[in-house]
Amino acid sequence: MKKILSASFAILLTSSLMLTACSTKAPIKDGAAATPAASTAVKNDKPVTISFWDNYTDPTQSKAMDEIIASFEKQNGLIKIKRSSMKADDQRKLIKPALVSKEGPDLFAYDAGPGYLGVLAKANLLLDLTAQSESLGWNKRFPSWIQERNTFNSKIYGVGTQVEMLGVYYNKKIFTELGVSIPKTYEEFLAICKAAKDKGITAIALDDRDQWPAFHLESIFYTAVVGKKEIETVLNGGKSFDQPIFAEALDTFKKLITDGYTTKSPLAISYDDGNKEFFSGKAAMRMTGTWMVSGMVENLKEDVGFFLLPSVKPELPLMAPGGIGGTFAVSADTKNPNETVKFLDYMFSTETAKIWYEASVIPPVPIDVSTINANSLFKEVVSLSQTPAGLSYNIDVLMPQKVNDITMNDLQELIAGKKTGADVVKDKQKVFEEEKAKGNY
Repeated sequence: MKKILSASFAILLTSSLMLTACSTKAPIKDGAAATPAASTAVKNDKPVTISFWDNYTDPTQSKAMDEIIASFEKQNGLIKIKRSSMKADDQRKLIKPALVSKEGPDLFAYDAGPGYLGVLAKANLLLDLTAQSESLGWNKRFPSWIQERNTFNSKIYGVGTQVEMLGVYYNKKIFTELGVSIPKTYEEFLAICKAAKDKGITAIALDDRDQWPAFHLESIFYTAVVGKKEIETVLNGGKSFDQPIFAEALDTFKKLITDGYTTKSPLAISYDDGNKEFFSGKAAMRMTGTWMVSGMVENLKEDVGFFLLPSVKPELPLMAPGGIGGTFAVSADTKNPNETVKFLDYMFSTETAKIWYEASVIPPVPIDVSTINANSLFKEVVSLSQTPAGLSYNIDVLMPQKVNDITMNDLQELIAGKKTGADVVKDKQKVFEEEKAKGNY
């Protein structure tokens, strides 16, 4: 679909089409067995071009996407995919104006959750995929919680792109030197932190100059202290964030900094530099997401492992915050809905699942990990993602942007010792209520 963009929009778009970046999520239920990709009714003897925006800027993942597109085009000679890849942050700024001006793509990647995809759905900018989900067997192919993440007012508006988790990477050599193993309790985790500190090693590589990394620590400690069920109640409006237990979770995180178990001056450290500190062997552990698996293996080879932070409250099950890294949605104004949905369906079929897994991406399609060519760390992560307890919530990808804005600022104040956990959750709930009243959640 060829369109002429307005001058100002075209300039902004052109400046955003570069290769770098990241992607990060909701009720987790047991998945269903995978089924082959279903065919879509495409009856067209004329060439069709599908405009497609994604944020797979990681070289390995971008190569996987190109391979999938090439395979699809070979099987569907009259359908061509015009791919544009850009940073996720840039795409967030561009997509709504593009759709409103009817200059947007047919198919695009976006954040799931009511604060993002839900806003576009309410604005009638997305194609309702409920009927296609039924006819193509998505309800059987994809885990129900992934479908739920893309459902608003009982209508499905997208397909989840990949399963992600937040947890703790650890340096195996350092753990051996310290004489410790993967902790089974939070007390054992703290003992590892102390052992590292006593040896002059940074226990946890921590950074927040970029602001968004602290979101992940927020979700990790909410899960370990509050638990999934209570978080879910808040997300569904039954309770609020400004409860003592949520404040306690943030204060528990802050205590790691106060006790000297983390990088000094984390507010001055970028995410990339935080990773470098861990890669260089200067830190024993690094709390971040599974999107870093490729980078971890590239830098540390077989000397890196991954575990879930033990629950601070013993009664809570071991669980990681996580969910889907994003979603693919279709523009309500696409001139080629059948062809676009056919490509979307193919991207997450059993035929393409192996390509994704071998690019260190966990697609919403289950697979026998023993059949893929992948490093041991990735196989470990896949196994943990399928634990019976399921996954908790990565909060920031569900919240409206204004809630995230106040939270990221407050988390920096928490790290700096200028605010308490109670201050942070009070501010968060206040803005959350304001955004819900405006229809932004």
